[in-house]
Amino acid sequence: MDTTALVRKRDAEIEGLVMNALSRIKMPVTLLQWTYVAQIEEWQLVIATPWYDVKGPRTTVAAAIDAFQAAGIYKDLPMRRIFFVSPNDSRVRNLDQPSGDGWLHLLRGLGRNGAEEYSASFAPLSGSGGAIPVRRFASLEELRDFLVGTLHIRRQSAVDALDELNNMRSATIFPVSLTARELKSAGLA
Repeated sequence: MDTTALVRKRDAEIEGLVMNALSRIKMPVTLLQWTYVAQIEEWQLVIATPWYDVKGPRTTVAAAIDAFQAAGIYKDLPMRRIFFVSPNDSRVRNLDQPSGDGWLHLLRGLGRNGAEEYSASFAPLSGSGGAIPVRRFASLEELRDFLVGTLHIRRQSAVDALDELNNMRSATIFPVSLTARELKSAGLA
């Protein structure tokens, strides 16, 4: 999947179709969110529902598949990318925890194919350490839309950073405060 786009339009449509099908069977959903998994370079739809705890994983997934079939969408769904979890799962609970302040680093350089590309990474002020995921963008416009539309960076701050990026090949926006859910949703965690 092209990681330059947050969630493709088709993925957003899938999310709506899934939510509609689950609401028809009255499956309570506490979280329905695309999460980027850097190791396999793919977006996965995570669905947290109390049914997972009450009815069990197999019954929950079977009920969802029945709902998708009844809605006529099952054959079009990438089921390998849809995961059901408990609302009590630590990954779900941790998504709302603040990550704290950090730096958003922007770089301009050459990609694997030799074409110019842009990248963004978030480095928290504190934490457990480890690899920092990098989001890549094919154009300055995609990066600007990501900064303003997805991360909700003030427009003028984004414009200033992008001007610096064009002139210096790198720029930093500080401070940036994002929750773990925002970082995950943006593909920066």
